Amino acid sequence: MSVETRKEVGESYSAIRGFFRYYELIYIVSDERDVVRLRTNFRNGEEVYLYHTRATPEQARIIFLHYLHRANEMREHPEWYNALTNNCTTNIAHHVAQTRAGKEVRWDWRILLNGKADEMMYERGDLLGDLPFAELKKNSYINPIARATDVAADFSTNIRKR
Repeated sequence: MSVETRKEVGESYSAIRGFFRYYELIYIVSDERDVVRLRTNFRNGEEVYLYHTRATPEQARIIFLHYLHRANEMREHPEWYNALTNNCTTNIAHHVAQTRAGKEVRWDWRILLNGKADEMMYERGDLLGDLPFAELKKNSYINPIARATDVAADFSTNIRKR
């Protein structure tokens, strides 16, 4: 799943416009190869990291089902993207919070900034690995391997090799 702005043909993203009901919010349901390769092999300047989390299979199932439910809701009730309050990171945080019923979910400023959630998750103990964060992040960077195994049948296996 990917939470994104829905841009019209020929329309590019503008951070300023992202604050003003300019883009619709969309959930993209696709396979891993599509989501990863779009960012590593076709778009320029996007860095992709693949982290292993401490989520249990049951938690992953709940999150997945919550994503599907939300995507279906948005089919009937479209929403506007907002760079501060309704973006990809805030939506992911909302879905993860559903697995923590009865537990307080702490607010953190990094939920508002794309690209900072991994650091927050590391500090909260949500990511697997006993390495310092900088080293874990370096080891989780998958752009080169995704590019190298672009059309390989074992793409998913390859991006997990480190």
